[in-house]
Amino acid sequence: MANDATCNALHRLLSERSGTLYALYDAAADNSLLADLQRDGLTHECLYSGTKAITLRNVAPYLIPCEQFQADVAGFTDQVWHRGVTMLVESEAGCEALKVQLKKNSYVRNSEGEVCYFRYYDARAFARFVRLASNDQLSEFFGSTCRTIYFEDAGSGKIIALAGKRMKLISRIFDPDAMQFAVRDIAAHQ
Repeated sequence: MANDATCNALHRLLSERSGTLYALYDAAADNSLLADLQRDGLTHECLYSGTKAITLRNVAPYLIPCEQFQADVAGFTDQVWHRGVTMLVESEAGCEALKVQLKKNSYVRNSEGEVCYFRYYDARAFARFVRLASNDQLSEFFGSTCRTIYFEDAGSGKIIALAGKRMKLISRIFDPDAMQFAVRDIAAHQ
C-alpha cells in the first residue's frame, strides 16, 4: 500500500460496501493465495468453467465476495490485497451475474481476428485499457452488472475508482447501453 490515506480509504470502502464488493484475484500473480483461500474455506469462484477451470486453475482469474471479510477488513488488506488481488468490482447483480460479465471480458480479438485472453484483472493491464478505451468499449466492459471498478494504479499506488452510471433518459432512448464514466482517487474523496 502506498500510503496511510490510501490504506484507510480501502479499509473504509470494504467496511461500508463489502456486501456489494468482489475482489478479482489473478492466480498467476500469487498462486499461494489460492491454497490459502481453500484452506480457510473462503468462497472464491473461478471465472472459467469446465475443462478451462481445471487446466488453467493455477493461472485463472477468480472472483472473491468481500462480504466474508466484513468482520476482518484489516485481514483482507493484510492477507489478500496485493497477493494477486489489486482490483475490486462493485455490483448489486450478485456473484453469478457478475461472473458471467467478467468472463465475457476475458476474451478479445486481436488484429488478425484470433480470440485471445485479455488479462484485465491485472490492474496494470486494466489501467492501460482504461486510458485507451472509448466510452462504448467501457460501457460494453461494464455491461449491466458492474457499477464501479476499483484498481490500484501501479505508478502512484493510489486506488482509482472507475464508476459508470447510466445516461439520462433521453440519451438512453437512442443508445440504451450508453454510460458515463467518472475516475477518481478514493483517498482524495473522503
